[in-house]
Amino acid sequence: MKKEVSDISTGIVLLLFSVIGYFYSAKLAVDSTTKYGPDFFPRLIFLLLMITAVSLLLTAILRFKRSTEIIAISGKMIFGVVFFILLLIGYIALFFLAGFIISTIIFLFIGQWLFGIRKIPVLIATSILLPFVLYFVFTFLFKIPLP
Repeated sequence: MKKEVSDISTGIVLLLFSVIGYFYSAKLAVDSTTKYGPDFFPRLIFLLLMITAVSLLLTAILRFKRSTEIIAISGKMIFGVVFFILLLIGYIALFFLAGFIISTIIFLFIGQWLFGIRKIPVLIATSILLPFVLYFVFTFLFKIPLP
């Protein structure tokens, strides 16, 4: 039951994210005469994300309907969800103020702690290495500058 609820909430969030991203990526279009402009790849990715989110959502709903287990929602669970949503909003705000690397290090550290990872070496290694690897991949390999 817990997996179904998690999949349903993830599907809803990904679906909302993909719909918003799809419509915002239309602003990247420079010229309407070209078939494959700068908006083509982001729109394709968001469309594929939309399809997979709907698939995840439908399969989770079907599994949820067949399940007989009762869901127990606690105050701690609700606090965790609300805190993570606030953490995401803070990450987005900090992203534009402090840049990708610093905001991602802070977000990953707090997010992992929230989800129960308590080993300090793992927290530090993941929180520091992953942003630098992603920065290198996007900046030097894909030639996409990150803030």
